[in-house]
Amino acid sequence: MGTRRLLWLWALACIVSFLFPEILLADGWTKVTPGPSTFMGRDLRPMCSGLTPNSEYSFWAKEGSTANLVIYLQGGGACWSPDSCVLNPTYYPDVTDQDLYQYGIFDLANQANPFRNWYFLYVPYCTADLHWGSGEWQYQVAPGMAVTIHHRGLDNFLSALSWAKKNFPRKFKKILLTGSSAGAMGTMGSFPWVKKVYPTSKLYVLGDAGIGVGPRELDAITKLHWHLESPQDLKGVSDPPRLSELWMAYADKFKNVRFAEYIAAWDDTLTWYMDRIYTDFGIAPREANFCEDFHSLLLQDLAEKQRRRNYKSYVASGNVHVILPRPQFYTESSAGISFLEWLRRMVEDSKDWENVTCTADCGRPEVCQHIWGD
Repeated sequence: MGTRRLLWLWALACIVSFLFPEILLADGWTKVTPGPSTFMGRDLRPMCSGLTPNSEYSFWAKEGSTANLVIYLQGGGACWSPDSCVLNPTYYPDVTDQDLYQYGIFDLANQANPFRNWYFLYVPYCTADLHWGSGEWQYQVAPGMAVTIHHRGLDNFLSALSWAKKNFPRKFKKILLTGSSAGAMGTMGSFPWVKKVYPTSKLYVLGDAGIGVGPRELDAITKLHWHLESPQDLKGVSDPPRLSELWMAYADKFKNVRFAEYIAAWDDTLTWYMDRIYTDFGIAPREANFCEDFHSLLLQDLAEKQRRRNYKSYVASGNVHVILPRPQFYTESSAGISFLEWLRRMVEDSKDWENVTCTADCGRPEVCQHIWGD
């Protein structure tokens, strides 16, 4: 195909996107490409990282038949340095149609799916900032050479939330705010906004494989690079806040909200990030290796959160990262109860909803191997 024809097709695609920012897909999902706007007193500039030519941001929405809503934040890594942000990116820098998952909680034809009739707001991720950022940072990749990365995850999320407020029912009975990996971490930045927009809804917050693994040194850098805003009305939260502090502070403040996390005991992707981040900061593992370090950190992190009566966790055996977009959403049961039943008890306000964990060594790997990717 000639260069002139390629340029013509690219220009046509841009015109279509501008004239028709909402596209109804064959499976009932609506793809929305938002432009700059104002919402909740903020000027929003939705966009992806800018690392690739495809910096346009889009999200997906699907109508349901109940008065309930799932807000899902996609995962996909994070970055904190010229190497991790530009030269050897440790995140997914743009949004494509392949980002819309078809399995797990997104298998809406599965009769076993308790969310199949709920409304869905699917928030893709391409900004390397845990959905929290609202600005740009120039990363010096070589002497005299800088590359600008757009960390506008919060702008993207609020653009999607604004659209939902205008196009979905004004009120929902129940809202499940959830996300996988970086999206799970992002729920702590998104929660107060959802609470403000839907003040009368019963909220449930589920983090899927999003335990924070970075050292304190990382928090200060990401607050600066990502233009993070620290919560102003939470007790027991540092500046910048630790991720675990936010889970506990919100659980303490909003006792009528159920908070929960799913995690594999030896999560290989989070172990990879722990290794990468600690190595970048010159920090050696405290245990025999980073697999043991991650497992110890996980147990300590959960023990502190579990002191809250409205917080529960599901710790699965093995090292598979995330569950919500996987077929294992329907089959996981290594903690003595199926994950699906445990999640159902959460959103149905069952009194039998408890902390559960795998037994013995929870599938400790014989060799410490870890990989990057969701």
